[in-house]
Amino acid sequence: MKTMKTPIGFLDSWTCRFGVESLDSVQLDASPVLHSFPPEGIMFCDEDGRQTRLDRAGIESVMSCTWACHLLLEDQRLLAEREFWAFPPPVSPSTPFGNVPSSVDAGCDEMLRCGGFLYDSVFVRRIGVVDGVDIGLGLFTTRPVAKGTFLGEYVGVMTRRTCEEDGLYGFSLPVVDPDLVVDAKKFGNLCRLINHSDDDWNAELMSVHHEGLLHVLCRATRDLMPEEQVLIHYGKRYWMPEARRRVRLGHALDT
Repeated sequence: MKTMKTPIGFLDSWTCRFGVESLDSVQLDASPVLHSFPPEGIMFCDEDGRQTRLDRAGIESVMSCTWACHLLLEDQRLLAEREFWAFPPPVSPSTPFGNVPSSVDAGCDEMLRCGGFLYDSVFVRRIGVVDGVDIGLGLFTTRPVAKGTFLGEYVGVMTRRTCEEDGLYGFSLPVVDPDLVVDAKKFGNLCRLINHSDDDWNAELMSVHHEGLLHVLCRATRDLMPEEQVLIHYGKRYWMPEARRRVRLGHALDT
């Protein structure tokens, strides 16, 4: 039985392909890239502690973006340029992605192929104002999550960074041009809700190569307890614009 290739969305043509080499395409809005959503909905908790399950329209309203569960490319031409992505050493014809692991070796190939996420282990909470800054939303655990567990892919649009202020929801891909990013400003999933912590981060974004493309996933760096906020370190470049205020998030918010 032939394994289905991973769906990839293209904004310039509003189409979806199954695999980077595929020539067949379907309309993007009818494809798994945008159409797939957990049938049970996503748990949401407001500032008063009230819980409800949101459907796709509800979570899009809360997140202020279009829901997506697979990677999108801003322009199909990015596929043609992928041969330069892996030039920084150490690389070779047999290891074109250098030290970046494959999705198979990392154990996340099926998650990427299906657009899966650890939906039954997380919920969205409205945090509100901290130190005079409206933090907005955060991603929290509903149950214990073991160290090394993948929560899901950081989904967004692969594009070129135009300026630092455009990078609020963008993360650079490590072995490529530093201005090539996955931007979750307009399209994304629950990973775009993960907040920053200087010292108390308990998860990380890591890259893997999967079916010829690089993908970014979120992985727990230690065991997570129930109702603990998932936190990552955004990196120094994110904080370069002086307009961005840093607010210390840690265990105080998790109680």
